[in-house]
Amino acid sequence: MTRVELSDSLPPCSRCGGGLISSIVMPQEDAAGRPIHLELCSLCDTDKPAAAALLRWFATGGGKDMSRVAEGAELLVEWQKEGMAAHGWEFQTG
Repeated sequence: MTRVELSDSLPPCSRCGGGLISSIVMPQEDAAGRPIHLELCSLCDTDKPAAAALLRWFATGGGKDMSRVAEGAELLVEWQKEGMAAHGWEFQTG
């Protein structure tokens, strides 16, 4: 079963030590059997298309604008797909 846990604090970015926008532990594991962690960092992820689009959405107030929820949900799914592909996984629904 997949569950969502919200937190008021996030760990530091594992790549630069800076602050994260989001941190997700996927239900899949990497080739070494470790859980896959997807991190969204405004310093590390600007060169990844889907991550950069999600960062722009947050930077332009998307996270505080209820009229942009659908846009944010689509960007979040694309970011997940991008992150999973980097680990050799394909995002599937259904």
